[in-house]
Amino acid sequence: MWQSIRVLFLRITAICLLGVILQAEPVGAAGDKLVISRFKNADGDKVVSYVLERIYNKIGYEITFADYPGKKSLVKANAGEADGESMRRAGLASVYPNLIQLSHPHVDINFRIYTKHGDDFFSGFESWKNSRIGIVRGVIALEEITKGLNPVLHNTVRELFDELNQGNIDVAIATDLIGGLEVFMNHPDENIRTWGGILKTIPLYHYVHKRNASLVPALNKEIERLRKNGELQKLYVEGFDVLRAAEKKSE
Repeated sequence: MWQSIRVLFLRITAICLLGVILQAEPVGAAGDKLVISRFKNADGDKVVSYVLERIYNKIGYEITFADYPGKKSLVKANAGEADGESMRRAGLASVYPNLIQLSHPHVDINFRIYTKHGDDFFSGFESWKNSRIGIVRGVIALEEITKGLNPVLHNTVRELFDELNQGNIDVAIATDLIGGLEVFMNHPDENIRTWGGILKTIPLYHYVHKRNASLVPALNKEIERLRKNGELQKLYVEGFDVLRAAEKKSE
């Protein structure tokens, strides 16, 4: 009798341990690629995507990207049609409750003014009030910066800088990463320059859909490590070099 009870106990223990193992699937055990939604991509977004892809690789996962205009990227991720959203400002989980914001930003962006005008164009408030200020549609920070002014909305960064180059807008507001890369890659000899200092610096965070909550601790730990040891900045330089090499190859 005691032998039968002992065998039954061992069987129950084995089943419980198997259940624990199945539930606590180790990071990196996923089979398919995770799909990350992102703002309709420009060259700068590709560099950020390269860095995020490396971060996921370091915890054992592969990702791919789905591009959407404006806030649709957040909507799609919140609806579970993507596994996460590439990069957004802090605090959006209160608006999109199915998304979990990571603890550490993986990119810090600086918004700047780009123009072909000389310094005399920016003589005072009236010049700003009457200027055609180009921004990309759906970027909340840009909507806040240009509130009360005369913003002209564009669907992509490429379109924004094409319009600036053609003189259809007076200034464009974009980040030093994304805007700077757009000028460097597509308008290198067209006298587009930055004017003034940084308008605003915003840290951007990766958001993960709640079904992937088990990945959050590993992602947080990895981004914190990369920020502390300086490796994150090196990844951005590496991403820029990869993008530049790809552009040269396609020429």
